[in-house]
Amino acid sequence: MLKTVIIDDDYVSRLILKDMLEKFLDNIEILGEAGTVSDGVKLIEATDPDLVLLDISMPDGTGFDLLDKLKTINFKLIFITAYSEYAIKAFKYSAFDYIIKPLNVEELTKAIKRIPLIKRIDNKVRVKTLQENLLSTDENNSKTVALPEINGFAIINVEEIVRCEGKRNYTRIIFKDASDKVVSRTLLEFEHLLTPLGFVRIHRSHLVNFQNVVRYLKSDGGMVELKTGELIKVSPKHKENLLNKLLYNKL
Repeated sequence: MLKTVIIDDDYVSRLILKDMLEKFLDNIEILGEAGTVSDGVKLIEATDPDLVLLDISMPDGTGFDLLDKLKTINFKLIFITAYSEYAIKAFKYSAFDYIIKPLNVEELTKAIKRIPLIKRIDNKVRVKTLQENLLSTDENNSKTVALPEINGFAIINVEEIVRCEGKRNYTRIIFKDASDKVVSRTLLEFEHLLTPLGFVRIHRSHLVNFQNVVRYLKSDGGMVELKTGELIKVSPKHKENLLNKLLYNKL
């Protein structure tokens, strides 16, 4: 059972959320709820929850203010947010889950089911990354992404990623220094995250950082050469999109 607390200043939202949790999820134990930053801090410190469902905006501050008041963040965290589509990307870059207001069952159950089955860790670094990404005035200013590891998350500068290679439910991330990291997320998820930051899908198994493409070759049905010297196959499905970007820089 996930010992859970709800922190949201909207009483009706808390009632709806609590009702959804009790009706549609059987692995949740609700320990309590709060409507302010100060009460939320007290509740978390008193109950030591496994999961916190946290609103962003409250009368006496924000969800980030609440997190700043905690010595550690050793619980799983899902944000409750009414933010715009762009800001939602910031949550994804930071590897946090979220529930969009107005609340609905589908978003709630998806978020709960996506909670990673890892040991409880200190999320302070991920919170800092999320705050930086949310403060960006242009979505292209979000330059970091949190990659899950066995014992936590690695905060990576997006510019250091050369390409991503999909392997079923895993993705291999290749960096400029030739190191790599295998992450338990699909290539499609990385495509959604990284396309706004200058990445382009060229094959069902390959997503490349456009800034690392040095030339397109017609041989073997289409290949791209990267700054690393690698030659990566371009599939017919993705060729037109790639050529448009190469010829007209339509990123």
